[in-house]
Amino acid sequence: MAKVSVNLEDDFDGDEAATKVRELAAPLPSVSKAKSAALKDAPRVQFSFTNVPKPIKDAFDQEAKKRGLSKKELLYACLRSGGIEIPDAEEIDGRRR
Repeated sequence: MAKVSVNLEDDFDGDEAATKVRELAAPLPSVSKAKSAALKDAPRVQFSFTNVPKPIKDAFDQEAKKRGLSKKELLYACLRSGGIEIPDAEEIDGRRR
């Protein structure tokens, strides 16, 4: 029967071929993923406004319901339409770390 010898203490740090393979296999940095990861891991703070007229709040709530969005997602959509770059809510949801 053939025997297999395995040396688990191999040191490939000095091996030029292993270093080259490790460099080629390394993932490339993604700017968009880095940005969404930074937003996902950022500390959370309260974001609220002063009192607004009830018809405005009701209109905001109705628009969110009509679009099938949460109030936070509608706020993000409004900010995006104003030119602020915010990734999709799924990408920055802190519950999915």
